[in-house]
Amino acid sequence: MAIEVAQVVAQFGAYYKPGSDNQKNLRSMLYKPSETAKYFSTRPTEDTIWRGNLSSLNRVVQPFQKAYTPIGTTTFVPNLFPLFKLKVDLLETPDDLEPSYLGFLTNVEEVERAKWPFVRWWMDQHVHTRMEEDFETAEYFKGVYAAPVAGIAGDAGTSMDGLRKVIRGYNTAGRTNLGNGAIAMGAPAASDADFCTQIEEWFAQIPSQFRDKIDFIFMSKDNRYKYRRGKRAKYGKEFNFVTDQGVSGLVILEDFPQVSIVGLESHQGSDLIWCSVPLNRIRPQKKASLANSMLVKEFSPRVVSAYTDFWEALNFEVPEFVFHNDQDLA
Repeated sequence: MAIEVAQVVAQFGAYYKPGSDNQKNLRSMLYKPSETAKYFSTRPTEDTIWRGNLSSLNRVVQPFQKAYTPIGTTTFVPNLFPLFKLKVDLLETPDDLEPSYLGFLTNVEEVERAKWPFVRWWMDQHVHTRMEEDFETAEYFKGVYAAPVAGIAGDAGTSMDGLRKVIRGYNTAGRTNLGNGAIAMGAPAASDADFCTQIEEWFAQIPSQFRDKIDFIFMSKDNRYKYRRGKRAKYGKEFNFVTDQGVSGLVILEDFPQVSIVGLESHQGSDLIWCSVPLNRIRPQKKASLANSMLVKEFSPRVVSAYTDFWEALNFEVPEFVFHNDQDLA
């Protein structure tokens, strides 16, 4: 909520130098993109609670007899989870840039600061991409919601429940893996080739009716690199190819060519590994369009305010269709 230009002033002086080279010499930080959410289907909603049900029917086939002996029970198991209201509040004073080398970001004859070039540059180069990094590194996987203290900005990683907490909760409730819980794998093996075998054997324990319908196995980027090295070490270089869909043969699961290993920045530092059928990964959103837009105004003289708020969650429609290993569950 402040513009820090002290280092620029110290190096270049407290004055604006006109010329087109200024903007050419301005570089922006490279932020980490949001990757996790793209693997979840967007579900627009007007509710702040998502409600779903799993229906099933038990055995119906029996040997013939003349007597009418009906069997079969249809069961519904509900699942509900909250959406989380998130917001962005920003405040800047672009006048701080004017008497410096960065003054070209303010060089326009317009009284309203919200119309200065700084604002568009700020939004395009930093605000929206920083939002993506915040979600990816702190919220989508590692987040644990905590109600904010009135008048005080909440801490990173407290805006929503991330996937790790979601999977932990469903596992504790005895709902993942058709109610059978974590599929034992143990800690990642020291040997890359052994780790590749671990993943293969772990996936083979998933119930057969799901194995051919799963598309991705999710893990940290470090574990994905380990799997790639392990597959190369175990099977040789014959997998150094790229499919027509642009997928490296080194991340395709042996014996299950429709399954790829995905490494996510959000999972860094965790050995939790999981998968599910595609339609089960859902991203309910309310006021979703506001996540990509922001109200920018000069509410106070010479001070630019920007803000937005919206609702969303990453979760699973049917917890029973989530399969995971036995690591990082506490």
